[in-house]
Amino acid sequence: MTSVRYNLVINPDYAWAKPEIESWIKNGIPADAEVIFKQRNTVYRINCGGQSMIVKSFRLPNAINKFVYTRLRKSKAYRSYYNSLHLIKLGFLSPTPIAYAEVKRGGMLAESYYISAEVEGNNIRHWESIADLDFLLAAFAADLYRLHEAGVWHKDFSPGNVIYSGNASDGYKFNYIDVNRMEFNVHDRRKLMSMFRSINEFPQYTAKFARLYARAAGVPEEIIIREAAEAQARYFAKQRRKKAFKKLFK
Repeated sequence: MTSVRYNLVINPDYAWAKPEIESWIKNGIPADAEVIFKQRNTVYRINCGGQSMIVKSFRLPNAINKFVYTRLRKSKAYRSYYNSLHLIKLGFLSPTPIAYAEVKRGGMLAESYYISAEVEGNNIRHWESIADLDFLLAAFAADLYRLHEAGVWHKDFSPGNVIYSGNASDGYKFNYIDVNRMEFNVHDRRKLMSMFRSINEFPQYTAKFARLYARAAGVPEEIIIREAAEAQARYFAKQRRKKAFKKLFK
């Protein structure tokens, strides 16, 4: 029989939720959990003790990644939890980390989960249709500049991973999610500027955002617009190569 080991780490402020969360990990996500996203990973909304929690169930790793995440690297769940804590410590917003869990079967990582509090707001996908866009983008660009000044490199910096709330009158707040591929103490300009690569699929909107970033940073607009465009061009070229490579094996 394959041995099974559970590793569950709970935020001390949520110790009261440990029994129920432990049940989810050992017995499976409850049947009445609401699926709010499903692609490579599955994201659920679950009520626990009257509080809405978001549970991200990571895709089962393949044989190579099982070894990598067991022996060489921390799991995505682990990094999601601790990166969120560190980001908040730096003064930025991320949904409150509640717990992470890892299930090892036969000594190798199998299932893994990250649990956080739910935050109100919307992501910035299709921002071209958002009311008060100029005010929102100016605030967002200023927050990105703060991230860069703090040495934060979010490798998955895309509109779907930024949740905003507020309005032009009262100001905006930005919560960053999917932070398992985030690194800290990064001051390499090319890496930081790569965060412009997929912030919007339309180059003209990326340029608009870059212009606002330049104003927040106090540097010439043409420099940031050029660097943002270069980052986006590299990203688009990489995506084309990946598609072409996949076609070869179909």
